[in-house]
Amino acid sequence: MLARGEPRALAEDRIDLKAIWRTLTKHKWTIVGITLLCTLAAGVYTLRITPQYQSTVLLQIDRAAQKVVGFNTEVEVEEGGTASDQLQLRTQIELLKSRSLAERVIDEMGLYKPGASAPPPDEAADTDANDAAAPTGNEPVDKAWGLARKLMGNLRTLFTPSQADRRTLSRSGTVAQFEHAISVEPIRNSRLVELRVLNPDPELAAGIANTLAKTFIASNIERKVESSIYARQFLEEQIRQTKAKLEESERVINNYAKKNEILNLGEKGSAATQTFVDFSAALAKAEQDRIKAETLYNQVKLNPESAPQAVVNEAIRAYKEQRARLEAEYARDLAIYKPDYPAMVQARAQIAELEGRIKTEVNNILASIQGQYLSARKAEDELRAKVASSRSEVLTVQDRSVDMNLLSRELDTNRQVYDSLLQRLKQVSVTAGITTNNVSIVDEATVPLFPAKPNLKVNIGLGVMLGLFLGMLAALLREQLDDSVKHANEIETQYHLPLLGLIPFTRPDRGHKGPVALLAHHDPRSTFAEAYRSMRTALQFSTADGAPQRFMVTSCGKGEGKTTTALALAINFAQLGQKVLLIDADMRKGWVHQMLQVSNERGLSNLLSGDRSSDALIQETTVANLGVITAGPVPPDPVELLMGPRLGLLLEKAQAMGYQQIVIDGPPLLGIADAIVLGNQIQHIVFSVKAGGTRKDSIRDALRRLRNAGLVPMGMVLTHARNEHTSDYAYAAYYGYGYGDGYTPPRAARPAPAPSPNKPPVPLPSGTRIEPTLDPSGA
Repeated sequence: MLARGEPRALAEDRIDLKAIWRTLTKHKWTIVGITLLCTLAAGVYTLRITPQYQSTVLLQIDRAAQKVVGFNTEVEVEEGGTASDQLQLRTQIELLKSRSLAERVIDEMGLYKPGASAPPPDEAADTDANDAAAPTGNEPVDKAWGLARKLMGNLRTLFTPSQADRRTLSRSGTVAQFEHAISVEPIRNSRLVELRVLNPDPELAAGIANTLAKTFIASNIERKVESSIYARQFLEEQIRQTKAKLEESERVINNYAKKNEILNLGEKGSAATQTFVDFSAALAKAEQDRIKAETLYNQVKLNPESAPQAVVNEAIRAYKEQRARLEAEYARDLAIYKPDYPAMVQARAQIAELEGRIKTEVNNILASIQGQYLSARKAEDELRAKVASSRSEVLTVQDRSVDMNLLSRELDTNRQVYDSLLQRLKQVSVTAGITTNNVSIVDEATVPLFPAKPNLKVNIGLGVMLGLFLGMLAALLREQLDDSVKHANEIETQYHLPLLGLIPFTRPDRGHKGPVALLAHHDPRSTFAEAYRSMRTALQFSTADGAPQRFMVTSCGKGEGKTTTALALAINFAQLGQKVLLIDADMRKGWVHQMLQVSNERGLSNLLSGDRSSDALIQETTVANLGVITAGPVPPDPVELLMGPRLGLLLEKAQAMGYQQIVIDGPPLLGIADAIVLGNQIQHIVFSVKAGGTRKDSIRDALRRLRNAGLVPMGMVLTHARNEHTSDYAYAAYYGYGYGDGYTPPRAARPAPAPSPNKPPVPLPSGTRIEPTLDPSGA
């Protein structure tokens, strides 16, 4: 029966590495061909490129020596960090790639050749476009033509230079070519930079590299000198302006303070503000004292005897000790005397007196703490009143000091700017004559001996890798597009049918025209014969009673090995000494008579049509114990003949005649109903599948037809199997079992006569061997 959908889907979702490897080995020549083609293309492409020589200069770029103008102190602090170092190094690298430096080197070395000018703008195209703009008199056509002309003009503008001067275009091309030939790469974890130059002339490459490095150093020094001069002039002008602003600010603030009678205490502010600050501080301290006194009073009020003053009080401690001693004595005497005894009454009076004294002392302490709390609260109230009165004074002063504060801030700002400018001017004056260079040449460029590009090894390697990738991709695509059975494992995993046999693809020797199925008779030790003997054994264990006496071999279509399988199995059963009858039930295109070279004038079609002489229809063959009934002439309607009762009578009579095994070569399943009708009478069906040839959809359709007819095949046989259709160990570990080292199975050159029961088969000529293929003409 067919495989269930869910397990099959899970199996298809898994990546089968063995299946991928089998696919790659199956299409290995495709992969090799594509790889060789890509390798050849890479080699041709490499040889077409003009060799380029590379010369390298090694530069060391240190940190900047001195910041000339650095108002932002945060930037100066970050200069020592890794991020700032990388930023500065990257800036120097980009300066090495700048257009201005490239033009300076080109001019110094005379690399610009004005004669090699760029092509002029396409003036003719513009003229043609203007000439074609003449109106035609048809307004819609003129509008459409105008729109098309505008679109073409915009398209031409995208690819036309804005400059028409030939020298400008030529120089731009020279600079672009120069920049393309230069590459700057920093060396990781260092401040070294490699400056590489590519050029077809090795000497020119070295010259450009050295000139570029020296010119960069010179331009770096020039920029620093110009920056120092500009900074000094700028600072001097700023100092003059800031000094005038500072003097004016001081004069304005003094006049304002005299006019409004504002006493300024410098950093402490005005006198009223200072008084308010002092009272506020005293109020804050008074609030803290009051909170402490209030907290202590509340704690003592809740439990007076636990107050710290009560705990450390000597009088209270003495009273408590006396009370504890009297209570102990009272408890001891209570065991002897009654509570009304005079001594006991006197003891209780003494204890009560001591408790009263303790309470009096505690109340005194509580009164003292309460007094401290009240005093603190009174002091707080008085200070709060003082703060309120001083706040009003401060507000009054602040109203008059608003402009004063603005003038003060402006004065402070002008003073800070003036001091900073003076300090920076002194630094610039000291370092003005120093032109420290942070770029130096470590290794000058030398004339290269061999070209650096193209790299033949790298390109060939890339071609090989690309070829392997494309080849494997093509192999996998071909395999995915191929919907045939590709491996023996697919029989059981996808269709849940046992694999009865795995038949290798066998081809007889050149010049041998006999059917390949007779190799089971002529060469019993061949891999082909071993495969069918293994299938015969599987059939013998397929049921509890051994191999079924009647079974039919069928397939989806033609050329899938069903006739070869039927004949080879019949020969194998005959080799066991059993009488075997082979019936060719494919009355449309029978093939058994051509394989066995017997007459087909009368056969199964005659018998099913009404000929009762079935004994005369059974023909003997060159194989001992094997009889055959050919298909006979093609009848008008084979299905009607197969549906009649005569086929069953034939099978019963054949068994009565002593035929122990009946093998039927049935018609194919798809396209005609012959196999379904025949299968309902035989029941035991062997399904032949061609490895790499039978489509999975065809197998599913055939199994669906059998299932709808209530038939289930005994199993499948996979014919035309190659190494990629099964595990690699199948042939060597099984079919080669029993052969000695170096043994090569002989090869049949022509059909041999049938061996007698008491005489071994005649050996074939030595030096021949059977290739593991199956003749497609043998059906």
